[in-house]
Amino acid sequence: MWFLAFCVVPPAPLVSADPGTERRDCRPAELFTTDTGSPLFELQATTTIVTGAPFGVAVTGSTPLDGVFWSEDRQQITFERSREFHLCITDAATLHAAAEALGHQFDQDAVLTFDYQPQSAPGDGANGVAVTVPDVDFGRFGEAFAADPTARRRLLGGSVTTTDRTLILIADCDDVDLARRLVQESGGSWESATLAFGRREFVQTAEVGSASP
Repeated sequence: MWFLAFCVVPPAPLVSADPGTERRDCRPAELFTTDTGSPLFELQATTTIVTGAPFGVAVTGSTPLDGVFWSEDRQQITFERSREFHLCITDAATLHAAAEALGHQFDQDAVLTFDYQPQSAPGDGANGVAVTVPDVDFGRFGEAFAADPTARRRLLGGSVTTTDRTLILIADCDDVDLARRLVQESGGSWESATLAFGRREFVQTAEVGSASP
């Protein structure tokens, strides 16, 4: 089955993202970043995101995550608390600007973004898939990720929500089979997975950071 930007994916339910806001002049997006652990982090990050791309982005909420990440430069796996910010953006440039501002503000190597693309607009730059899978144990996912060198190199990381144990993988279109394998190795059910398509970008904000997608 063919979807945006000629992504070929194995069967799994598709979801259409909704901004969940009264604004209809923007589209939904996600931004993933390391949480500093400060009780003020969410507020400070929200302020940075909005001021980093004035008039172009709104923060509609956020979700705390447990994350595992691979640095190709350092050849190192890191387990850390992170946070997913749910955004409504006017265009790709505003999302990039917001991520860049956040990375500089909190001295992070790179910030991952996912810009949802509507299925009605094929060829609009979609290169990635957001895979979400319910009821995945973070410890088991971390072990599966650490034991899979191809997943480390291609996916660069993944997260599990602390609130309801939902696994989130942002994969390249070419790596959906790899994501499916990692889900299964983590004890998740691919039949329960949902897929959404869009533009995946690691916004580099330091000289040393994660490898490009």
